[in-house]
Amino acid sequence: MLIKNIGIPVFEAKCISKYFGRERVLSDVNISLGNREFLALFGANGAGKTTLLRIIACLTKPDSGGVFFNGANINEDNNSFRKSVGFVSHSTLLYRSLTASENLRIFGNLYNVENLEERIRDVLVTVGLLNRASEPIRNFSRGMLQRLTIGRAILHNPSFLLFDEPYTGLDQKASDVMNKILRDVHSEGKTAIITTHNIELGLQAADRVAVLKKGCIVYEDKREHIDSGEFKKMYQEISF
Repeated sequence: MLIKNIGIPVFEAKCISKYFGRERVLSDVNISLGNREFLALFGANGAGKTTLLRIIACLTKPDSGGVFFNGANINEDNNSFRKSVGFVSHSTLLYRSLTASENLRIFGNLYNVENLEERIRDVLVTVGLLNRASEPIRNFSRGMLQRLTIGRAILHNPSFLLFDEPYTGLDQKASDVMNKILRDVHSEGKTAIITTHNIELGLQAADRVAVLKKGCIVYEDKREHIDSGEFKKMYQEISF
């Protein structure tokens, strides 16, 4: 099934398939998103959601198919795409011996962020860690680490954001930060994909909805066409 947008697509995943050994994890997945579109991707554990987002984020290569951003194949040239994407994943991918500011500074230098020190301060304020900016993050709680991970994902002001089960393991403070980031995604008109098991959250955040089952897109519709109660019943029937 093709997840379509109306107008010129900003992002496309075309016929994405992925195998781990003999196991097929993704099978001919097609996604097309226009500017400012926000897709909520639901699916049971093992449906292939994380693998798909890792392929989109250039962390894993597909066995077949391609990923395109503004018409360019990111498998051939992903430098411009990497500067345009922010990824919040299960893994923090942070340097635990460094401070919060140092972690953001390394990332900001890699992405040539302008006015970097000012931007680092703004992001630390956003994620509620300014008072811990100079502390090695090995002392941070899981929630604090996740907040810093969210901060790193938005540091370079990406136009395309990927959230892979972003609420997993968050404390209340980190959940509040995540809620604000999702609201900002809408208000700033960014393109985004979120994977989640939380139906209420996904339906609230996104304007497009899809369900992935055993590596295949089995359902897709606009949020405005979906009744949340009916969707919950349908989701239980088709996804497990």
